[in-house]
Amino acid sequence: MKRLFTLLLFLGSTVIANATDIKMMTENYPPYNMEVDGKLQGLSVEILDAMLKYMKSEQDIYDVALLSWSKAYETAKNNKNSMVFSTTRTKERENKFKWVGPISNTTIGVIALKNSNIKIKTIDDLKKYKIGCIKKDIGESLLLEHGILEKNLNSIDGINSLATSFYKLERGKLDLFAYETKVATYSADLNGFDSNDYEIVYNLKDGELYFAFNRLTSNKIIKKWQKALDVIKANGIYQKIVNKY
Repeated sequence: MKRLFTLLLFLGSTVIANATDIKMMTENYPPYNMEVDGKLQGLSVEILDAMLKYMKSEQDIYDVALLSWSKAYETAKNNKNSMVFSTTRTKERENKFKWVGPISNTTIGVIALKNSNIKIKTIDDLKKYKIGCIKKDIGESLLLEHGILEKNLNSIDGINSLATSFYKLERGKLDLFAYETKVATYSADLNGFDSNDYEIVYNLKDGELYFAFNRLTSNKIIKKWQKALDVIKANGIYQKIVNKY
């Protein structure tokens, strides 16, 4: 009987431990998170790795699922103990998640080929163009919030959506592309395009990137993760990672 009780106690503690494991998800969003030669890398990934090590977690970056943005976003929004990164924290998203961060500053802008000679002075100027964006991405959200009609947007999804968007720009199937500016520049070069051929024609928003957790995740877990990030910022590990990128 004692042995059975001990076994049940062990199994119970294992269930509790597993219940606090976090389903971690991300997308190709270089240089913050990206797959290179089959391995997940990037600024946010290295920060996450350092946080998990500080927490002495049994999880590591190999437990992170690389998904399309819309899939990762919706899964984190709808499933307890799940998290998506790197996520721009906005007023519209504020109450949909619990937040750990910030990871980094971010700028969402509208990108055009330089030789298109497109000039954007106000948000209304965008309404006459075909604009590419990623489904559920902050670029798409901001354009819709500013009154840009869905018929003017070409929202796509999938692991290769960035490469596809630049291909469409090059082929004239899109006039503009709304996205995080650093990621767009990095992705253009990574996918065989020349980032020097592009320019930022309009700034939609300056903000910050976070780890976004499902709303039902316990505050105890959120505090634990936030402390881990705060500690690696204080001890210099965070800055060493940032300096690499």
